[in-house]
Amino acid sequence: MSYQIQFEITNELLHVEILGNRSEGDLSSNARAAWSQIAEVCNNNKLSRILVISHATGKYRTFNAYEINSALEECGIQKSWKIAFVNLDRESYEDIKFGETVAANRGFQLRVFPTEKAGRAWLEKAAPATFEPED
Repeated sequence: MSYQIQFEITNELLHVEILGNRSEGDLSSNARAAWSQIAEVCNNNKLSRILVISHATGKYRTFNAYEINSALEECGIQKSWKIAFVNLDRESYEDIKFGETVAANRGFQLRVFPTEKAGRAWLEKAAPATFEPED
């Protein structure tokens, strides 16, 4: 089963809600598909600030964090974008947080937060991102 994803654009910010269970289907494929959809919406709407709220539950291993965050560029995510990823599943928080390090090591501006309020605050204080279209 792939994730259910909802998009909303307000004030040049893409707000993404992700729902689903990580243990159903291929986690890596599902996550890559989700990131590809996010990239498509950003590119189509010239957006560079993204707030992802993940309600997804289920196992998320450190290897998954490495594999998925290593493939962000392949999915169309731009290094110039600012991404606040809010993980509401406490059980997977530390593994998801490791993904922040993987993304940062590859030059992405992605931070993981436990609450939407914290993620929004970081996006608002961060320097404005610039939109760079795909080549």
